[in-house]
Amino acid sequence: MKKICLLIFLFSYEVKAQWIDWCVPDHFYNFQELEKLYPYITRITPDPDLIDIRRPKYETNPEASFCKRPMEMLDTVVFHHSETASSWTPEMINALHLERSTNNDPWYMIAYSYVISSPYRGETLPVPEVAQGRPLDIVGAHAGGESYVSMDEIQTKLWTEGKVTCGKEGGVFQVDPDLLRNGKIKANVTTVGVVITGNYAPFSKLNPLGYKKDNPRNPTQETLVMAAKMSCQLQKKNPRIKKIGWHSQYKATACPGTIKNYISEIKTIAKGYGCEFN
Repeated sequence: MKKICLLIFLFSYEVKAQWIDWCVPDHFYNFQELEKLYPYITRITPDPDLIDIRRPKYETNPEASFCKRPMEMLDTVVFHHSETASSWTPEMINALHLERSTNNDPWYMIAYSYVISSPYRGETLPVPEVAQGRPLDIVGAHAGGESYVSMDEIQTKLWTEGKVTCGKEGGVFQVDPDLLRNGKIKANVTTVGVVITGNYAPFSKLNPLGYKKDNPRNPTQETLVMAAKMSCQLQKKNPRIKKIGWHSQYKATACPGTIKNYISEIKTIAKGYGCEFN
């Protein structure tokens, strides 16, 4: 008998559409008929995403090592600023990060999991958007290499079972004991790095692109809404993400500048979309 294949969505933690072919007789040409004949078939309509995410194709460094993690390790969103001009694209940030290294180990790709491109308050460019950075299952390089945090029972179990592993493209991945220190794990393993393009910190010798003392830069309201939607969308797909923080909580740095003054507002906006953050 001639058959046709019905495509069924399987939704992962990122709601990426993965496909399987389910072949059925060709006279079952719609779901209504299938549901009558096979009542155990349930049509599931996922909640719509709060925000659209562009997914650039990034260059990676095949000589760099990186670590993989299960989604259950995540519990915190950490905000950054890019310390660049606000016009920088995610691809430009990726190119910059490919030139960086930690302890002589080059970075694999862009450090953050998401990039929010947005103008400063009072400006109109760049056009606001959110882009994917590192895939969520790849540990970021954003919170500071010497920052360690406590693990809860689930995270401890995953670590003990060897679910967090490190290696290189095409190589063997294994547990890296350096990720753990005195019972705490590197903060990058449990956090999602979200960067807002621009430089929101004051001018200094170390930050030549910073703002003048009497003219601070602040995010637009649209930027805050995008940050709240992004955080909430992450929580809806992974309910274990309960906290929102910022870079200087993990490392002595000026990052994310004035963005940190708006974290409470981001949490309040996220609450309007059904999300609660500590």
